[in-house]
Amino acid sequence: MTETDNLEEKTKNVEEDDSVLLKHKYQNKTLEELRLLLADGTISKNQKKKINKQVKWLESADERKEHRKKRKLIYKERNKLNGTKKRKLEKITTTENFESHYHVAIDASFNEIMTIRDLGKLGKQIAWSYKENRRSSCPVQYHLCGLQGKLKACLDPSHENWDMHFDADILERFKKEDLVYLTAESDNVLSNIEHGKVYVIGGLVDHNHEKGLCHKLCTEKGIPTARLPLDENIDIKTRKVLTVNHVFEILLAYLELQDWKTAILKVIPSKKLPASNGEKTEIKDLQKPETSDTENKSEI
Repeated sequence: MTETDNLEEKTKNVEEDDSVLLKHKYQNKTLEELRLLLADGTISKNQKKKINKQVKWLESADERKEHRKKRKLIYKERNKLNGTKKRKLEKITTTENFESHYHVAIDASFNEIMTIRDLGKLGKQIAWSYKENRRSSCPVQYHLCGLQGKLKACLDPSHENWDMHFDADILERFKKEDLVYLTAESDNVLSNIEHGKVYVIGGLVDHNHEKGLCHKLCTEKGIPTARLPLDENIDIKTRKVLTVNHVFEILLAYLELQDWKTAILKVIPSKKLPASNGEKTEIKDLQKPETSDTENKSEI
């Protein structure tokens, strides 16, 4: 890469950082303050576009609130007809009886090698995984290790109240013999999920710029690794690199279904799978564009 290319890349990253910072800045403004900013002649067109978007969001607050009320009433009536009650989501972040629980951790120690934009994508994947875990019939103890700096700023401000563990570095919190770091390059195939083991997902959104980094670091530090049994159960037509939340969902699905193939097919987007006998493979695609951008790749 030439010096000019390096300069262009750095400029692009700075612009992305500024864009995200501006977005967060305007999210803290009131409707009146935003309208005053729009009247300011020194504001650029790009900034006005962001301000207008935030204005529309604030103006539709009452409409969204009314929509949520109607949706709750519909769910309530439906539950009455079906004779069911809404399942209460209980807190599960206990530190007692470590060996009797399932544990999944996200290694968030890669802040320095990701752009603000990629950190924002990782933040969405972490939040999506949290939501899926809270609604799972077999929830795990959810650990987020090494959270700091810019990634912390990219998470929802309410994340400190989430029902999960915020731990220090992986090796500071857990013993090596209790860890299983999930990497695509591992020679070990994950056959089962055991109580007391911590299954670590690398929190790295790098667009394959740092291919094999997680496995390399684990080898250097002597951390046990494993890979998901993708080859043994399905035929993927693209590279077997999944988003953080997809790996998390596969682990949850396996705990619920106790079958790797069914769990993988439940989560993997159908566009990653080849057609079967000339017919379209009918797989329910659980990927959400907002949280599971296909470009958000983590080495799993």
